[in-house]
Amino acid sequence: MKKSFLLISIFILPLYLLASNEPSVGGARSLALGGSSLTLSDPYSVLNNQAAMAFEKEISFSLYAEQRFLEKELGYYAGGLTLPTKSGVFGLAINYSGFDLYNEKKIGLGYGRLFTKNISGGIQIDYLSTSISEYGTASAFTFEAGLLVKITDQLSTAVHVFNPIAIKSGFDDEKIPTLFRLGLSYEPGKKILLTAEAEKDIDFPARFKAGIEYKMIDQLYLRGGIATNPSQYSFGVGLNVGNLKIDFASSYHQVLGLTPGISVNYVFGRK
Repeated sequence: MKKSFLLISIFILPLYLLASNEPSVGGARSLALGGSSLTLSDPYSVLNNQAAMAFEKEISFSLYAEQRFLEKELGYYAGGLTLPTKSGVFGLAINYSGFDLYNEKKIGLGYGRLFTKNISGGIQIDYLSTSISEYGTASAFTFEAGLLVKITDQLSTAVHVFNPIAIKSGFDDEKIPTLFRLGLSYEPGKKILLTAEAEKDIDFPARFKAGIEYKMIDQLYLRGGIATNPSQYSFGVGLNVGNLKIDFASSYHQVLGLTPGISVNYVFGRK
């Protein structure tokens, strides 16, 4: 048996089972910022916070892939489509993680709407599916919702909850995690963005995340971040070329190693 598969079977796979269907980072920008993404109004909001999606004004299509701890069996892939209308912004989010013996899938239909020019809310209906070799497939429906408040042009805060009614997965009544997040972002200048976030799974200790983004020029961004429980460090760069955005990032776990990620986004109609 390969060493990598043995590592997955003994150590990493049980972690997956404990955190079945828990939301993952959406986009390399968020990965580089330590996973703090609640207040970011960008094309990846469809994967992170439906309330932030409400501020999007153009149709956009996004793809994201990461190789967790450089193990092919722990690949994570996501795609998102954002569609602004006069009635609000609609979104489609698709997520897949795992490999043939164990994998999770999530399909979400989201909606975000501005209540005022500075306050937005959003909700998403999720279909979750978990497949385990020799055990079969279990599926369930749940929902997530968020609220975003732009207190000033520089300061924003947001809250988000996933699976608040504690839906179960279908495998021996395994409970899907209920996750609460509170985020804050601050722009002290035109070139710097600071982000912070607290995340609480009701069954586990809280995690804290923080990140910094520096705009060198309009086409180039540098990013870094940290997270706790477990301790992780992250970094990345972003490239903007017209309507196309490409982001590269990686996080580092002291025991399990690197998790590289790349995301690509295209915005239609932006001049």
